[in-house]
Amino acid sequence: MTKCKGCGIELQNKNKDTIGYTDNLNNKLCNRCFKLTNYGEYSKVSFTNKDYNKLLETIPEDSLVIYTTDILSLDLDRINKYKNILLIVTKRDIMPKSLKDEKIINYIKNNTNYKNILIISSKKNYNIDTLYNYLKENSNNKPIYFVGDTNSGKSTLINKLIKNYSNNKDNNITVSMYPSTTLSLVPIKINNLTIIDTPGIINPNNIINYLEKSDIKKITQTKEIKPKSCQITGQGSIVIDKYLRIDYETEEKNSLVIYSSNNLNIRFNSLKKDYLKDLKKHSYILTGQEDIVIPGLCFIKISKKIKLKIYINSKITPIIRNKII
Repeated sequence: MTKCKGCGIELQNKNKDTIGYTDNLNNKLCNRCFKLTNYGEYSKVSFTNKDYNKLLETIPEDSLVIYTTDILSLDLDRINKYKNILLIVTKRDIMPKSLKDEKIINYIKNNTNYKNILIISSKKNYNIDTLYNYLKENSNNKPIYFVGDTNSGKSTLINKLIKNYSNNKDNNITVSMYPSTTLSLVPIKINNLTIIDTPGIINPNNIINYLEKSDIKKITQTKEIKPKSCQITGQGSIVIDKYLRIDYETEEKNSLVIYSSNNLNIRFNSLKKDYLKDLKKHSYILTGQEDIVIPGLCFIKISKKIKLKIYINSKITPIIRNKII
């Protein structure tokens, strides 16, 4: 049995419409991974979290688990089963440099049970040496499992480790911003370490699971975010492209600072206009000590007490968390 080096699925040459298809069983990649890697062509698959959880359940509880979450969404409640977890906060390069690592780490420690935390940027090679040394010191000669939501930067991080430290550069796994790129467990040898890439967990509350390819590209940030500060007073409305509407009511001068892709069009909108009001409405009264998080899209910092109505895709529920900045 030969598996695709990109997504981990078993290769087959009998059915073009089934995952794992390749014209030649001697190929290293299935057709899906080959087209995604070389031409950026993405094909959706019907895998669900039920399929992925079966794979994750095979991870021994005492294994070293590297749990990745991207810094924009900072989803910290997705996995708690394993005893030995290093939390990796990825994509450090997209957040303003004024946000210090220590502040992020202290925030996580104060709001979760995670104690071992490392902030990295695969793109900038930031803290990758620190991570590699941690893996060598804590693997106990056992496989190390990389776990994380789709688009959390997990596979990109593994490829950076391969590039920096492996003698076999052909070990690269398939990387993309789209859901369900990795489909099975993918073992990778990096010198004396065995790393296991796992399928990205599908977070049903992440907006990327409900967008088309062009929209996913648009909302995915690859450069340092330029926060958008919206100075507000009284009543009004703000629209984030075609994805989110925020109607507000504040008794004093206030501000909403939006951290999102620089590609998005953020504008003030008349309350009288019905634009995006067909989306699901969520109502909040916030004190000014919270952030609003739309996983996969943005987070919004609130300065003072405010009443909000948020209109978003019916499958998404905004997350209200303690203010991080």
